[in-house]
Amino acid sequence: MIANTWRRILAQLPWPTANLTPLLAMMLLVGLMEYTRTGLYTVYLPQSLGPLVGLGAVGLAASLQYFADALARSLGGHLSERLGVRRVFPAVSLLGAAFVIYIIRTHSTPGLLLFSLAYGLAIAPLWPTFLTYSTGAANSGEDGHAVGITLTLVAPFIGLGSLLTSYLFDHSPALAAASLTVVQVLFAAVGVGLIPLIFRSVPPPRVVDYARFPWRKIAFLAPGALTQMLALGLLTPVIFPFFKERGFDTTSLVIALVVGGGLEVLLISPVGRYIDRRGPGRGFVFGLGIAALALFSFSTVHSLAGLIAVAALAGALQAVLIPSWGGLVSRSLPSEFKASAWGALMSLEGLGFAIGPVIGGYSWQLLGHSAPFYVGAALYAAVALFYLAQLRKL
Repeated sequence: MIANTWRRILAQLPWPTANLTPLLAMMLLVGLMEYTRTGLYTVYLPQSLGPLVGLGAVGLAASLQYFADALARSLGGHLSERLGVRRVFPAVSLLGAAFVIYIIRTHSTPGLLLFSLAYGLAIAPLWPTFLTYSTGAANSGEDGHAVGITLTLVAPFIGLGSLLTSYLFDHSPALAAASLTVVQVLFAAVGVGLIPLIFRSVPPPRVVDYARFPWRKIAFLAPGALTQMLALGLLTPVIFPFFKERGFDTTSLVIALVVGGGLEVLLISPVGRYIDRRGPGRGFVFGLGIAALALFSFSTVHSLAGLIAVAALAGALQAVLIPSWGGLVSRSLPSEFKASAWGALMSLEGLGFAIGPVIGGYSWQLLGHSAPFYVGAALYAAVALFYLAQLRKL
């Protein structure tokens, strides 16, 4: 009975069983990285180092790390294509672990900033290579479904990083530091030992002619990459002041997060399969339209029932937008450039998320408290119209 249930679960996944072991190894490596930086930059450093060097320095260190990671992803994907996972990932894991252990032990602002920047550069190859392998290892025509499930599987590591580090820090800061150090040892062990062992049968990387890099396709996908994260970044500095202004307490926000996140998890697999069958272009346009509606609806919320309804809409939006975007990117890019191209698009996403808070903060201050939501909705709607006009090419 258990064996039959397990077979049914595996049959629902977008990857053949033979491809699951290397995929899970890469997922573990990326998950440990996300666990580390959420626990380190959102919990440990603000509480341990913040009183010594100031929260401004800690915030700057976090920004430098995320900027370096986002902007170097194209180069990181390129290195993985040229040198291969077996060469790049051991170096990534050793350097990343060493930089984090230094950051945990440092008490100086220059060291914190320098090694945070170095850490962001070191881990840059992970995400574009992981997404490239995820789509390449998937069953034919299930690219978007694969991206959706991939991101869903990594998401728990992000939550665990902040929750578990916070729990341990409340008992003992030294215990929290020790736990992050243990995670770095595991991160290095997976990168140096497990990854080369699993990928030993992968053929050597091909010599790629980068004169044929698909710049036109990158330009075509650029508005989608930039706008998705820019619109989300708009809300970063204003979302909690907005909720406080509307009278929502922490319990209300937790209920909304559970509803939205739960609906996303339930829908991501069936919606991803449907989108792969019908075509990711149409799904992406539809998802952008829902995103515009969701942001506009947020600006009108005044009751708990309304907040839950909008949270459900946002969860459904993510279940549509993530596999649609993943499938669109995967099917638009030639396989020999996929890691570099994924990295370039993820750099644009990072740039959009960096610009968004500036626009969101000033629009809130100058145009009113609903302005960031209106601006985000307008951006989503404009990009949806752009891709709708190009629908025959998708």
